[in-house]
Amino acid sequence: MTFRTKMIVAGAIGGIGLIVLMFAIFGGGGIRSYLDDNFRRQSANGNSIVYTSTAKPKAVYEQIRSARSPADTRLDPSGYFLRYSDDIVAITASGTGSRIYVDDERRGYATWLPFVGGVWGTGGSGENFRGGGPGGGK
Repeated sequence: MTFRTKMIVAGAIGGIGLIVLMFAIFGGGGIRSYLDDNFRRQSANGNSIVYTSTAKPKAVYEQIRSARSPADTRLDPSGYFLRYSDDIVAITASGTGSRIYVDDERRGYATWLPFVGGVWGTGGSGENFRGGGPGGGK
């Protein structure tokens, strides 16, 4: 095998590896596209986008978590919460099935603060807080 042939083969293997890596990182779409493709949208009124499922909340949580790996999760008797880079997904019981809420990060923290605050923070930036005591730097 000539040097040129080896370089072509190495380039092809590297290209395939790059494609596989990109698919693994980006998962073929974000959480919103996954929810659109796999659940029935009930409403989208500018606040939360709400989906429904006939499956129990735990099963929905496991399905979503295995399909799109979240940055963090929070389990609470009130529901299942998944944090993604820009979105928060909350899964709650609804009759015999589930309701799935998706919000952007800021609205999600505001809506679900009693369940995720103190665990995921407050959803706001603390960089503007300058303290309340005496001192220079104010």
